[in-house]
Amino acid sequence: MAIIVLAGVVYLVTNYAGQIQQQVGVKGASTKRAQGIASNITNDVGSQVNNAKDQAMHINLSDVMNYLSRFKKVPQDANSVKSYVQTQVNSVLQSRDKK
Repeated sequence: MAIIVLAGVVYLVTNYAGQIQQQVGVKGASTKRAQGIASNITNDVGSQVNNAKDQAMHINLSDVMNYLSRFKKVPQDANSVKSYVQTQVNSVLQSRDKK
């Protein structure tokens, strides 16, 4: 029953939504308001881009070297985690075998 009602609602919406919208008219933001919102968004995005550019211009070489050294440690950390997990799994398996 619910499927039939749902199919009827979908049918009515798809066939008559355009006609109802034309009779009632479209209600929403005016063109001036939409242009104002668009200009605000453009200004906000422009200021964020300028802020990012200013920050990029003030990066020290020492900061870059610190980040690079941290990235070099990532594979070592991954290997350490892998060995730790393998050790723990082996320990659990050995303790289970002893029981």
